[in-house]
Amino acid sequence: MKKYRVAMIGVGNIAQSHYRMLSAIPDRCEVIGMFDTSAEQLEKRHKEWGYKKFPSQEALLAAKPDVCWIMTPVQPRLKILEQCFAAGCHCLTEKPLALSVPDAEKAVELARKAGKRLFVGHNQRNIPDTYTMGKLFFDGVLGDLIKVYFHHYIQREDQFWAKKFNQPDAWRLSFDMCGGRIFEFSIHGINFIQWIGGQPRWVYGKNDAVSPTLGKAGLDDVVSAHVAFDKGYGVNETIMAPGMKNRRVIGVVGTRGECWLEGEKVRVVVPSEKRDELIDPMPCPDKAESFFQSLDKDEPPINDGLAALATTRICCAFNESVRTKQVVHVS
Repeated sequence: MKKYRVAMIGVGNIAQSHYRMLSAIPDRCEVIGMFDTSAEQLEKRHKEWGYKKFPSQEALLAAKPDVCWIMTPVQPRLKILEQCFAAGCHCLTEKPLALSVPDAEKAVELARKAGKRLFVGHNQRNIPDTYTMGKLFFDGVLGDLIKVYFHHYIQREDQFWAKKFNQPDAWRLSFDMCGGRIFEFSIHGINFIQWIGGQPRWVYGKNDAVSPTLGKAGLDDVVSAHVAFDKGYGVNETIMAPGMKNRRVIGVVGTRGECWLEGEKVRVVVPSEKRDELIDPMPCPDKAESFFQSLDKDEPPINDGLAALATTRICCAFNESVRTKQVVHVS
């Protein structure tokens, strides 16, 4: 197995989880350095992690990494991807790939022209329980799709959002900067139902704000999206509100059977086989190891640019549906 030279671009809060993934597999990768537009943040990470800091992205790319790990806010991402692909690098980027379909299409085309792999860091395809549900569906255990659902409930007080506006990542609460909660948080569930459903055909969305702080700012903390596919449909719901019990409600319903998350296990029911059992989630690689495995095999990663493009189409259609209060057809 090849050991990959990794360049980290953008080392804010989200980079901490990527640092843990990369540092856990020293036999698979070597972080050759990092860059951030904030000199203060870059110096902080240098002291914490010990990685070499570079004065510019150009200087970092000149060190000839194999892979660029992009963890910046979404706005500059397309330009960063263009520069990284031009430097001959494969790219893993944080979600979302883009906030518009044209930009997502450009990112996919940049990777294609460069002959490089693009991985987008959605979570659910690399978590054992949801990975297991996907495996059951794609192995034909459940039959053809009828419905896939992903509901996420999170306790959030209004004070949480009020404080958030004063923190360095306050851009996450700007609709223009992050695309709203559908892009900033619900996108993980959207990406899961898109994985199961395939190409979206139409989307209907509604949102709301329980938090007075978010409501005044024109933002949301309640998201409900309905998506139709060629076969079957998907439902994604996110509710962030006081008094909520933190939990995920996830399942796949097919023509032969169904599965759903039950505690820390997956319940599988196939009536024709008189099967009704709880199974342990299957082990699966995390995002870093999954990407390196795809590079080893020279095959598309589990969350490649085309998957991210389909997810972007759903999220953009959701925002349009919320705005117009109409079903939005997706080409």
